[in-house]
Amino acid sequence: MIVVQPPSVRVDQAETTPHEEHLLERLTMLENTLARLAERLEQGLKLLLRQSETAYTNHALVKSLIEILNECGVVDNSRLESMWRAECDKLSEKPPETPKTTARPKKARKATGKASRNG
Repeated sequence: MIVVQPPSVRVDQAETTPHEEHLLERLTMLENTLARLAERLEQGLKLLLRQSETAYTNHALVKSLIEILNECGVVDNSRLESMWRAECDKLSEKPPETPKTTARPKKARKATGKASRNG
């Protein structure tokens, strides 16, 4: 009687197990790294949210102060707005580019080995 075995049966299961374990370890490492990355992204988003809330409250405070000063006649709203827009325009402009200096040639590295006496 002739018994025919498929090629997959001829491979020892012991040979494939270490490879599979290695792949599982790599997958676990990747999952852990991805989980840490997700946590850091979440922390970054929370920080951005806090900063935007702080910026909003600071904006509301400045706006309230300007309104109070305007009511008291200390600040001229139109002059303040024109000065503010001028400052914003200064910030949005690109700074003038400085002339580029010529690059110095790189120095040759010194040999770290000892020179031979024979030549």
